[in-house]
Amino acid sequence: MCAVRVGIIGTGFGAAVQAPGFRCVDGAELVAVASSRIQRAQAVAQEFRLPHAFDDYRAMLRSVPLDLVSITAPPYLHREMTLAALEAGAHVLCEKPMAMNADEANEMLRKAERSGLVHAIDFEFRYIPARAALTRLLAAGAIGEPILVRVADLVHARVDQPYGWFFDRARGGGLLQAIGSHYIDAVRLWLGPIASVTADLRAVRAERPRDDGGGHERVTADDTASVSLRLERGIFGRIDLSVCAPGGYRRTEIFGSQGVLTLEGTKLYRGADSGSEEVAPEAEDQGRLEDPRLGPFVELAQRVVDRINGRDGRPFPTFSDGLAVQRVMDAIHRASDEGREVRISEVTA
Repeated sequence: MCAVRVGIIGTGFGAAVQAPGFRCVDGAELVAVASSRIQRAQAVAQEFRLPHAFDDYRAMLRSVPLDLVSITAPPYLHREMTLAALEAGAHVLCEKPMAMNADEANEMLRKAERSGLVHAIDFEFRYIPARAALTRLLAAGAIGEPILVRVADLVHARVDQPYGWFFDRARGGGLLQAIGSHYIDAVRLWLGPIASVTADLRAVRAERPRDDGGGHERVTADDTASVSLRLERGIFGRIDLSVCAPGGYRRTEIFGSQGVLTLEGTKLYRGADSGSEEVAPEAEDQGRLEDPRLGPFVELAQRVVDRINGRDGRPFPTFSDGLAVQRVMDAIHRASDEGREVRISEVTA
């Protein structure tokens, strides 16, 4: 069995998490990196001792025989990069959000299915040990029949951040896309398909300073979001997000007929009328690396590499999951824009 040769497109999250992460994946060999800036690609290649660095991902696909391409560029580039990688015969791990809209995501999925290649979306938060434990307990019926889910992720992380693609809706920016996609994936994984949504997306800071000091740019993507969900099972839910809210409040709660499961940061609690207690993740909840930032990605990447090598049948999020989440996000954008409840079935693809 040969090592899976990996190339990364993008040097933000790709350099901070994926490059060191792939070095911890059994059966993977990181060999190439591409960035829009050759100096950045060369710096990452030097840091991780990679033989190839490019300022054009197409040149990387032409020049280096790759088995797996990991795409960490901004969302508006995901479709073209994914289709090019699949055309080159490479398996694909694509960052979330999968695409700009459900039509693009559907095209990517159909291309991947026709190719017979492995495809995955980087919903790595599934493999945070406390979240994995919650998934296991819900499946075992630990709180009876689920009734309600509430998510709050309210931080001050980007309140002073200069303007960039994150604040540009036309390039796939926005908090819903970046963080909301993880929570939508989690709700679907835990509780099943979402039927309809109402939403209010807004930019609390209407302008952001340019990082070159050349004035300000108008923000067109959300930095704050409030979403109400109705699931096909009849469960109701709410997701509130902001990167402009002081306090650092992160909490996920799932209420059931026989108790409640609560995520606070990296800890999980199981509660009932008599009180609550912390749930210690079991061995099956732990990934292959305990590092809280690298561990979840390494677990996901290991599953993808194992699938490519035909060694393991453990599940991971695929382009099908990415498309399902994209349809929900499209519905949320429509609900916010039009001020009404939108059924997911209204979204094309």
